[in-house]
Amino acid sequence: MDPTFTPNLIKSSFSLFPGIGPVLEEKIWSFGIRTWEEMTEFNPEDGHPWHKSRLPDPQKLKEAIPSWQNALSSRDVSYLARLIPNQFLWRLWEHFPEKFCYLDIETTGIDASSVLTVVSLYVNKQVLTFQRGKDLEYLLDVIRDDLILVTYNGRRFDVPFIEREFRQKIPNIHLDLMNVLHDMGIKGGLKKSEELLGLKRKEEISGIDGRLAPILWRDYQQNHNERSLELLIAYNREDTVNLELILAEIVKRKNAQFLSQTELI
Repeated sequence: MDPTFTPNLIKSSFSLFPGIGPVLEEKIWSFGIRTWEEMTEFNPEDGHPWHKSRLPDPQKLKEAIPSWQNALSSRDVSYLARLIPNQFLWRLWEHFPEKFCYLDIETTGIDASSVLTVVSLYVNKQVLTFQRGKDLEYLLDVIRDDLILVTYNGRRFDVPFIEREFRQKIPNIHLDLMNVLHDMGIKGGLKKSEELLGLKRKEEISGIDGRLAPILWRDYQQNHNERSLELLIAYNREDTVNLELILAEIVKRKNAQFLSQTELI
């Protein structure tokens, strides 16, 4: 393996091609083809194992690569995000960090009568927090269509909850980090995942969890306790910002895994 080779996993992604999933993509890598550029130079002879696999015609794959390269150079993240399997959306982060919108919500509970209390977004190093009774109604105005939503368990909880309350669908492409972490063997909820990844929380909110959040909101509403509101917002914002730290750690580990996987080729 070339010691100067640096992993760039979006440029090593052949799963943008229809029908190529993780298994076939790894098969391509096993042939020593780690990048789009290397694929364009690949001309397997008739007896090559490629032709005995379930991989597509190499020429068809080569013909698709220029459109991927053009999208990358023109920064068309939407085009690439539509092609790449959802489980690999994290590969776009190193090239398009400003297009990832981290989202986390707080609610009064989880039953049908529960409502949103606080929602934070973290986009391009800026945290935006929306509060019930203040500015929550403007939340969807900020979530541009070209942003990739990033959540933890948001596919089952956060996004459906928002859609129910606003009676409006959120069309954005969505990366749920819980699914990626589970595939990596990291389970146990957001805070447990952070611990397993070596991430530390601020001491003042380290003891707050999803069960305490509704209590803090109720204390603020019933007793006008501003400190409870401050803690709830701080907890929510920390959850949101930490999603990027988790994503960065995922990418770091995935890059290392890719290098380890291909270094013997």
